[in-house]
Amino acid sequence: MNTHLSLTKRVDQVLFPSDSFNSNKTDQSEAKKSEFYHKVINQFNSKWNSEVENKWYKHRFDFFEQNLRTSLASRGRIVSTVLESISPMIIGSGGTSVLETSLVLHRIYGVPYIPGTAIKGLTSHYCHLVLGKKDEMYQRGGKYHTAIFGSQTQAGVVEFHDAWITPDSLANSLMLDVMTPHHQEYNSIQVGDNSEKNSGLPAPRDDDDPVPIPFISVQGNFRFIVTCSHPGVEDQYAKQWLKITREILIEALKHEGVGGKTNAGYGRMKGLDNFDI
Repeated sequence: MNTHLSLTKRVDQVLFPSDSFNSNKTDQSEAKKSEFYHKVINQFNSKWNSEVENKWYKHRFDFFEQNLRTSLASRGRIVSTVLESISPMIIGSGGTSVLETSLVLHRIYGVPYIPGTAIKGLTSHYCHLVLGKKDEMYQRGGKYHTAIFGSQTQAGVVEFHDAWITPDSLANSLMLDVMTPHHQEYNSIQVGDNSEKNSGLPAPRDDDDPVPIPFISVQGNFRFIVTCSHPGVEDQYAKQWLKITREILIEALKHEGVGGKTNAGYGRMKGLDNFDI
């Protein structure tokens, strides 16, 4: 079973008959979605609790890092660490999906991962927002920020790789979660929309009926890898840039979180081991 395919194919045609999924029976359709997610999670856990399947994934997990270390470790140009989720994580919740929310899963392996682009974006934002207050060199466009992350005209010296979930935390990493939007009818009005249809809608009230929406979140341990293969940077300076990037990344994941709903506390992580340089 590839969980990515399970969550991205036309499940509304497979799971939800047209007379219920597309009707006004909201409670019934949400219950069906919750049941579907339960099935997906149970199948996912059954697959990755298998010693054979987990051993296969561990081989791929180890091979990826070993391949990088072959050319970079001897010169101190790679940093690898494992960070632990301390709150649920939602990566790609705004992606295209037939079920209100989406989730980033590896297209081939069907396992949770954090794209390197998301890691770089979070680290860059935190560097600008926090370190930039103390030293303008770390602000976007500043010398240090540009050196690490690059700009429109210049590549950065640090590469951010996808963070793969560790084999020991893969099984049971998917969890059924729920969000409960309030005042849906009121919030659906577009700013500046004064059409006759919307003019009679009441203001949001405390007795509005919320609609719980089930979705899948992730919790586990993830391996983060950053490297510096830039040929124009000497080994000693590459190691220094990686140390700086390391600290920014840890603090960003600890205080800001990665993915969606970070304002509600989602996506926070903490260090599980020391960085290996």
